[in-house]
Amino acid sequence: MGAGAGMLKNRRLARVLADAALTEIRRQLSYKCPWHGAVLVEAPPFDPNSKRCSRCGAVKPSLPLSQRVFRCEECGLVLDRDENAARNLAALVAAVAGSGPETENARGRDGRPAARQAIPEEAGSRHRRMAG
Repeated sequence: MGAGAGMLKNRRLARVLADAALTEIRRQLSYKCPWHGAVLVEAPPFDPNSKRCSRCGAVKPSLPLSQRVFRCEECGLVLDRDENAARNLAALVAAVAGSGPETENARGRDGRPAARQAIPEEAGSRHRRMAG
């Protein structure tokens, strides 16, 4: 067992390490997205994306984590809790970036998915030029 594996047995320490890793990913995305013409969209910290109905927008007053199925009393939607949250986050991204140039990059001007293109060698070595 490696030294890092022992630290993960402590639940509080494991949570702190996981949070630090996510913070690092966000930090890297925030400076790398502009290099490629992308926009990083972050949900507000206390956005009720799990408790909001992805169909009608009604928000439940509470939704315990043990309840894995989302049921909307307003419109009758029944959906896996995580899929409902994912749909709400996708709607947030569509609302923020739906008509910007980053969407054109992903879809192409005709609305169809764009073919993946190789990144020019210059773009990949940008950080080396800046660092050295």
